[in-house]
Amino acid sequence: MSEPFQVRIKGDSMWPTFKDGDMLTFSHLPSQHLVCAGDVVLAKHPLKADVLVVKRVHSVESDGRFFLVGDQPDPLGSEDSHNFGSVHRSAIVGYLLE
Repeated sequence: MSEPFQVRIKGDSMWPTFKDGDMLTFSHLPSQHLVCAGDVVLAKHPLKADVLVVKRVHSVESDGRFFLVGDQPDPLGSEDSHNFGSVHRSAIVGYLLE
């Protein structure tokens, strides 16, 4: 099992749950880990190869892809699956340790 790792939030897409500058602890996603709606995950941005995003799983689609959203109540305040579409499980790097 791999060691947990920390990620610093940049921006306000997960506000009010997490603020710009907050440090979150994630664990790498083992193949047997069940990802569910409501989980906070670290994922590769599907359109920006060098960007990772912290988002909440809004839903798991019938094809096993994940619709990710920010917690920001302003619909323009988060770049998420509304912009880039759902993501494959392989895009999910880790899950938030609570």
